[in-house]
Amino acid sequence: MLGKLMKYEFKATWKLIVPMEVFMIVMSLFAYASIRMAFYNSRNDLVEMTGAFVIMAYGLSMFVISVITVIYLIYRFYTSVYSDEGYLLHTLPVDKHHIIISKALVSAIWIIINIILIYLSIVFLLSSNKEAVEAIRDGFNYYFEIINRYKKINGFTVIMTLVASFIAMFARILKITACISLGQLSSNHKVLTSFGFYYGIYVAQRIFAMIYYTIITLAERKSGSLTYTTSMIGSGWEFTLISSLIYCVIFYFLTWYVMDKKLNLD
Repeated sequence: MLGKLMKYEFKATWKLIVPMEVFMIVMSLFAYASIRMAFYNSRNDLVEMTGAFVIMAYGLSMFVISVITVIYLIYRFYTSVYSDEGYLLHTLPVDKHHIIISKALVSAIWIIINIILIYLSIVFLLSSNKEAVEAIRDGFNYYFEIINRYKKINGFTVIMTLVASFIAMFARILKITACISLGQLSSNHKVLTSFGFYYGIYVAQRIFAMIYYTIITLAERKSGSLTYTTSMIGSGWEFTLISSLIYCVIFYFLTWYVMDKKLNLD
């Protein structure tokens, strides 16, 4: 059943998201062509203006498409679960856990695809300028050199950082579903209530992180092992992974509880 729900969710969302991703690819090609033609060194004002406009449009399109994708996925969850469309969904013999997981996974997949395309687009664009590639390579080498002075980076660290980042993204998706669900507990102003819950949870998370980093800093200062890196990032991916797993459990439970126990589509 989970697979069928995910398949249906992909069918319901691809018609808007895929064209935007294709547009992103097209803009990347235009931007690449503009840089390859070295518009910035052209003596023709029209060529310079056109090239600059293409680059600006490219950057703006990356930002706008990313924002629209997230907003659309949020809107899709709200309308398909708690609006008129939700009546049909909740009359189906489908477990609420499957509904939450399918929608969260599909949203995560679309967001990951968007991130990968943006990353590949930037790499593709920069590859047209050897000086830019060399500058970025030098910058990364300098960054890793500084980090390695305090904490060695190995394959395991890189993999766990990626895993922690994915779990953190999933936690953010579940936070949104939880806030939308909690907003349904209000008899009026459900959307506004959802925003209120989101802000309240955001503040609570920042306070929790601040307390954690304060404890880490004080403990390391007391033991005399405090460094600039550890004082800034604490224990690295460990905190991100553990806190994100805790948030996933909490937000998932809140979403399921409202959807299963407090559902009110009036």
